[in-house]
Amino acid sequence: VQYKIQDDPRSALTEADGASQKVIIECLNRCWEKEIEGGFIRIVGEEDDDHYSTDLEGERSFDTAFSEDIMSHFDNYNSPRPDFEPIQRDMFDQSEGSKYEVCSNENEIIIFIDPMDGTREFVEGRLQNVQCLIGITLNGIPVAGAMGLPMVHGNHIEIAYGMITSKRNEDESTAVIPLLSGVKFFDALNPLDIHYDVSLSYSAEEDDDTLMVFSGDSKKKALKMAMSCLENSVLQRLEPGNTQEADSNEGHMHPPIRKVIAGGCGNKILSVQRHFQCLSERQNEKDSSPSSPLPSPSPSLPSPSSPSSSSLPPMVGAISIAPPGSSSWDTAAPTAVLLAADPKARVTDLIGHPLVYDGRHLLNDYGVVVSSGCVASRIHDNLCEGLCNDPEFREAIGVELNDVVPVECVEIEIRCS
Repeated sequence: VQYKIQDDPRSALTEADGASQKVIIECLNRCWEKEIEGGFIRIVGEEDDDHYSTDLEGERSFDTAFSEDIMSHFDNYNSPRPDFEPIQRDMFDQSEGSKYEVCSNENEIIIFIDPMDGTREFVEGRLQNVQCLIGITLNGIPVAGAMGLPMVHGNHIEIAYGMITSKRNEDESTAVIPLLSGVKFFDALNPLDIHYDVSLSYSAEEDDDTLMVFSGDSKKKALKMAMSCLENSVLQRLEPGNTQEADSNEGHMHPPIRKVIAGGCGNKILSVQRHFQCLSERQNEKDSSPSSPLPSPSPSLPSPSSPSSSSLPPMVGAISIAPPGSSSWDTAAPTAVLLAADPKARVTDLIGHPLVYDGRHLLNDYGVVVSSGCVASRIHDNLCEGLCNDPEFREAIGVELNDVVPVECVEIEIRCS
C-alpha cells in the first residue's frame, strides 16, 4: 500500500488497483475489440496512469501493475487467461428487450471502471465495503452496471447487476424501463478468510416506517451542512435560517430517521437499492397475505413498483448523501443497478442537478444525493432546494449563483400510488 498523502488512508493506492484495472480492460478489449478500436466505445478508469503512475518520490511503483506482459496480471492473481479460455458472455439471463444494437456514430458509449471502490475501507479493514465497479453510460445516462463484492462471503464473489433503457413520454418526460436486475454468486478463485464485525453490517429489518440515511464519516463542511439541512430544516419542518417550527404542509413528510455510516460511494448507493428491495418484498407480502410468514430476502429483485394496494402507506425508503469527492466511475455502475431495481429512484448532485457522464468532466463537484421510495424522493427534493437556496452552502462547494438553475425548474415526476 502506498499513499498520495502520507499516512492518509483516503489517499491509499494498492497494487491490486492498477493490476485489476488492466485485467478488466483486457477482457473488455477481447469482447469488443473492433468497437473500442473504432471509437464506438470509450473506456475511462480510475487507475489510469495519471492517477497511480508515481509514488511520493516521483518514481514508478507497483512493478506488477506496470508489467509489459498483460497476461502476467491474470497469472499473478490466479485468474483464467482470456488467451487460453474464452470469456463467458452469457453469465446473466437476458430478456429479448435487453438485446439491441447501440454501437453507432450517433451514440456515445463510455465504460467507467473503478477496480477498487473503497480503497480506504480496504486499508482500514472494512472489507465488506469494498467493491469493483463497471458502469456503462449511453449518451450520458448510466444504463448498465456490475458491482462485484469480492470480500464479503469468503468462498464466493457476489455480483449485483442491472440494465435499463429509457423512452420519451408524450409529455417529453423520460421514463426508465428496467431490463435486467439481480444478483449472482460465483466461486472465488482465491478464497479469503473473512472476519469482520457483523454488528457493523446494515440490516433492513423492521425499518418500513423509518427513513434510512446512509452517509460517510467525512469531516468535509459540505457533508455537515447537508446533514444539518436534512435534520434541522427538511425533517423538522423548519424554514432555512429559522429556528421556529414551520407550518405543516401536505407533501412535507416527517418520518423517524436512522443514520448509518457506510464506506465507499458504491456501497452507499447499493445500500439504498437493497433497502428498497427489502421494503418491496415486505409490502408485497403484506398486500397479498398479511398473515403468512415473511420470506427470506431473495437475490432476484421484485418488480420495482409502488405498493399494489392503496391501503398501504407510501414507501418511506432511503437516502444517501455524499460530499464532493466522488467521480463518474464511483457512481455510474451503482446508479444503473439502482434504477434497474427502482426506476423511480433519484440520483442528483446536492443542488438537484443530474450527474455528468461525458468522460471528460469526471468529478462530481457538487456531491451526490440518492433516494429511493416515495417519501425519500420528496425529502430529496426539499433537501436539494434548501441547499441550492443556501448561499453559505453554495460558497462551500464553489457554486456561482449564475451557474445554478433553480431546483424548482427541474422537471421531476413522483408518483405515490
